[in-house]
Amino acid sequence: MQSQRLLALDLFRGLTILFMIMVNSPNTYGEFSHAYWDGVTFADFIFPFFLVIVGVAVAIGLQPVARTAQQLSAVRVKILRRTLILFGLGIFVNLIYLKFAELRILGVLQRIALVYLACSLLSMHCSTKRLVQITVFILLSYWLLILLVPAPGLSAGQLQRDANLINWFDSQFLPGMLWRGSWDPEGLLSTYPAIASGLFGVIMGRLVLQYKQHLPQLVMLLFVLGFSSFLLGCLWSLWFPLIKQIWSSSFVLVTSGMASMVLALLVWYTDVQQYRKFSHIPLVFGANAIVAYVLHVALEKLLELPLAGVSVHGSYLQLAEQLGLSRFFSAGLWIAAFVALCYLPVWWMYQRKIFVKI
Repeated sequence: MQSQRLLALDLFRGLTILFMIMVNSPNTYGEFSHAYWDGVTFADFIFPFFLVIVGVAVAIGLQPVARTAQQLSAVRVKILRRTLILFGLGIFVNLIYLKFAELRILGVLQRIALVYLACSLLSMHCSTKRLVQITVFILLSYWLLILLVPAPGLSAGQLQRDANLINWFDSQFLPGMLWRGSWDPEGLLSTYPAIASGLFGVIMGRLVLQYKQHLPQLVMLLFVLGFSSFLLGCLWSLWFPLIKQIWSSSFVLVTSGMASMVLALLVWYTDVQQYRKFSHIPLVFGANAIVAYVLHVALEKLLELPLAGVSVHGSYLQLAEQLGLSRFFSAGLWIAAFVALCYLPVWWMYQRKIFVKI
């Protein structure tokens, strides 16, 4: 460990960004595409993993220690500044996809910003026990809200796609363009349980701080926490299905539990066993995670722009069809090329020790 940091956390962040680029690549399908509604695929784990990582980083950087009024004010200003920068960057990313007339207010980076804000303020003032209580309250209250409160024209507890309280709330109160037409997967009410994903990460980060000198015990505790949460989420899904697009409470437990088990594995691999093989590329992505995210969005858009009537991606699909490539091989080859294209700029920055921090 270096200054309370685990190499495993940097590796986890880098792997998450790497897989986020892969699942956001054009031409993905199967496990690399998001579930249409209920159920989870490999792609559905990536975003909640990033929120958990945000929570772990918050726990390490903002511990509930005694602070003067002046110190509290300075920390809050720093938190607010980071939140606004992340939120504004999310608006910019949306404009790459869309037009000013179709401005989408919320999105991936905006949700990260709001979760960071909530987790930071709570982490500064709350004990681990209180954070657990708040997390449980969020998950239960969100379930009860959906279970008991009907929307106009809809019955309480209804969970069909585009026919539930969460989607209805977006259609009525979320301004701007909505990603799914009448609702948004990063909408208003669904951001509330996403805070629980971040708080789960804060709780994991508290374990890291407490057992930083006893890494085998840390591995065991992270795995037990993760497996217990994963199992509980699977059981809960019998009554409250796993639905990423409304961030159901069972989805929070399943994905957060899996994140804890993955971090346990990475702590064992990098910090206990001191293995470094296969870690360089993820660490390069993780060192400039925000740059890599914005860059891959811009590159994806550029590759879809028509040149002489057809885009680069469109030309590739035509070539793959002419060569008789299977869909699996065609998609895999494109994803590999897209990841390599995103890797080169962040590798250049890494080599020159240029790290963009917010």
